[in-house]
Parts: sequence; structure tokens; C-alpha cells
Amino acid sequence: MEEKWSQELRQQEQLSQQKLIQVINRLRHDWMNDTQILFGYIQLKKFDNLQPYMEKIKMTMQQESNLSKLGIPSLIAFLLLFRVQSKSLELEVELDQEINLGQLPLHDGLIERLVRQTVECVQEHAAASDGESGTLSLEFDVQEDGLLLDFVYQGPYNREQLEKAVKETLLSKVNSYSLEHNDWQEEEAVITLRLPFRT
Repeated sequence: MEEKWSQELRQQEQLSQQKLIQVINRLRHDWMNDTQILFGYIQLKKFDNLQPYMEKIKMTMQQESNLSKLGIPSLIAFLLLFRVQSKSLELEVELDQEINLGQLPLHDGLIERLVRQTVECVQEHAAASDGESGTLSLEFDVQEDGLLLDFVYQGPYNREQLEKAVKETLLSKVNSYSLEHNDWQEEEAVITLRLPFRT
């Protein structure tokens, strides 16, 4: 019995390590691309292009830094892994400043559960066409009385199915959050969830 448990633990550890390596490889790949582009500009003496590209890299680094400080390790890991593994949906996390979600007066696990469910729901009903993937952006808006999770999907999707799935999945047991806003356009869907702070 103990041997079986220890074997399962080893397998879980190996899986976690493989996922970590995937994330590192993706980050390394992105850095190599950026470096090659910078070298290309230098070799071609396109010095006017250097500064805007360096600004883009700086902004990306700041976003990555803010993402790593969200305060919920399992949520950070989910967001990083999803970005690496998903082929059908590109996930962008908009973080202009540092936010520690782990310190907000909300039910444990609520933020991560809602982010996971919404991202997976959109991914399931996004209609990737000709190798093009849609883009889902996520923004965390901390207000005085609660947190807003603002999702904006751009790209082709099955409108009826996504709208139905969002309402069934996210609004089945609503007491600790509410659907603040939703808008369904042809190539864009907006889903905003409000998570009121516990008093």
C-alpha cells in the first residue's frame, strides 16, 4: 500500500516537473525570438526600430513580473501552463500593476475556480478556423467592495453554446459572486464577474 502511494507521488512529481520544463522552454523560446529580432535590427542598422521593440520587451517583462506576484501559486501555475499548452486559445493577462489576490477578503479558491471555469468554457466553445486561434484577455479590477474578473474574447465562437454554457456553468450556485455584465457580438464576447468582499 505504502509502495503504491509512493509511486503515485513520484508520478505526480514527474508530471509537475514536466509542466515546469514546458513553461521554461516556452519562455526561453520567446526570449530567443526577441533576441533574434533585436540582432536583426542591429545588423540591418534599423536603429529606429530598436527603442519601440525594447519598450515592448520591457512591458512584457513587467506583465510577467506582475503575474508571478498574484499571490495564489496554483492560479499563477494554471495561467502560465495554459498559455504554454493551449493551441486553440491565446490567453493574455492584463496586469498594469501588482495585485496580491491572495490577500483579498474572498472565499478560498473562488478566484482560481472562476478563472479556470471561464477560460475552459471559452476554450471549449471558441471556433478556431484555419489554424487561427481566438484571444481571451483577462483583467483583475480590485474595487472598494469587491473584485471584478473581466474576460474579453475576440475571435470566432459558437455564440449560443457559449452563452448557454457560461450561464449554466458559472451561474448554477451563485451566492459568492454574480454576473456583472455580459455582451455577445459576432466576433467578441464579454463576461464580467463580480466577487463581493466578505465583510
